[in-house]
Amino acid sequence: MAQLRSRIPTSRPSGRAPSAPESSSLHGRTPTRTRGSRTALCLWLPTFELRLELVRSPELDRTSVVLLSPGDGVRRTVWQVSERAHEAGVRTGQLVSQAVSLCPSLTLLEPDPAHYDAAVEAMLETLSGITPVVEPSAERGRVFLGMDGLGRLYGSPEHQVRRVLHALFRVFPRPLVAATRAGLAPGTFGAWVAAVRARAGRPTLVSDDELVEFLAGCPVGCLPVEDDMVHRLERLGIPTLGDLVRLPEPALIAQFGQDGRDALAWASGRRIDPVRAWHRPRPIRASLDFPAPAAQIDMLHGALDRLLERALSRPARQGRSIQTVRLEAALEGGGSWTADAVLKEPSGDRARLAYLLRSRMALSPPTRAVVTLTLEFTRFGAPSTQNDLFDRAEVDGRSAEGRTLREGVVPGALRTAVRELKLRLGHSPLYRVVELDPWSRIPERRHALLNFDP
Repeated sequence: MAQLRSRIPTSRPSGRAPSAPESSSLHGRTPTRTRGSRTALCLWLPTFELRLELVRSPELDRTSVVLLSPGDGVRRTVWQVSERAHEAGVRTGQLVSQAVSLCPSLTLLEPDPAHYDAAVEAMLETLSGITPVVEPSAERGRVFLGMDGLGRLYGSPEHQVRRVLHALFRVFPRPLVAATRAGLAPGTFGAWVAAVRARAGRPTLVSDDELVEFLAGCPVGCLPVEDDMVHRLERLGIPTLGDLVRLPEPALIAQFGQDGRDALAWASGRRIDPVRAWHRPRPIRASLDFPAPAAQIDMLHGALDRLLERALSRPARQGRSIQTVRLEAALEGGGSWTADAVLKEPSGDRARLAYLLRSRMALSPPTRAVVTLTLEFTRFGAPSTQNDLFDRAEVDGRSAEGRTLREGVVPGALRTAVRELKLRLGHSPLYRVVELDPWSRIPERRHALLNFDP
């Protein structure tokens, strides 16, 4: 497969629950956050989706194959390219017409997201048996493992990596495991760079003492920053991280702001981002098989309403609102179609969920007739019913709760809401103003903001 430059994604998978903000020390080698595993192992399988397709159709392995980008637009583009197609001049992002003109014998494959996600789920479940700290990436073929404390179980770092790769044989065939690249280093950034520079079957192991020297020879393109910053650094004659480290920190901050500070911290090995454990709530799923493949949009809408009614009535859903919902379809003749929807405000209203999913279906409808339609609630929010935080009037003879706030008594509804926000975000996002020195000439000394944590 053609190797493409890739970077660490800044966003997390939608299936994970939101976590507390990350904090890392820029003046020491140990991050201020104590949770997670400092020693990281990155497993990376380039062109993961295309390799899965070639496993399902081995006869295509000796031909020129490309995987089309998801969607049903008229101007379809190339998503992933095989080695033979790459040699013929086909590149990622090209229009299908351009790719076919360069390689007339090119085989076009439609993506099957449901199949890829099922393979990722099986891989994560298998790796969870090796270490409890598993953090998936937004890229399907990349995952980070926390390796702290595994020396007593599996021995040296070389044996630990070998044990993890051997566990993948339970999920993937031998060619896919042989093509997997592995990098072991302090922090997720170092492990990712080590995996990119590793060869198939030859893991790259980097210790704490070797990290700075190892990163010095890496290009600035490996930094998880915006492309514009990378292009500017390259135009300024700073091609490697070693050249970046020699620059003064104030100059980088003046040019790039916080990105410049973070880039210098990663390049110098001062910032070590630990691996954080992956957690995904058990999803609620409802499925419907059509007696005959359905292609009419009205039939799909009717099936969607029925699936929503089934899923919302499940006992596991009671008392919880929905934040992320996924609609999957098995298509006639093979392949799949998916549509994800994230609600800005979690809700359990069936009409609102149906409207959102119908809008997604209208923007990107299934490319072929649907054989099976599946609805899945993958992420949940606070309870679907919530009272007002401040009752401004008396109801049934009860006094208004909001009036007691000025007297220093926190209303029960507000206290409950803060607890729910802490469970969801990891911290309280509310603050209260405290009077310190109201007669001070300096405005910053008159009042202070403190966390509102009743």
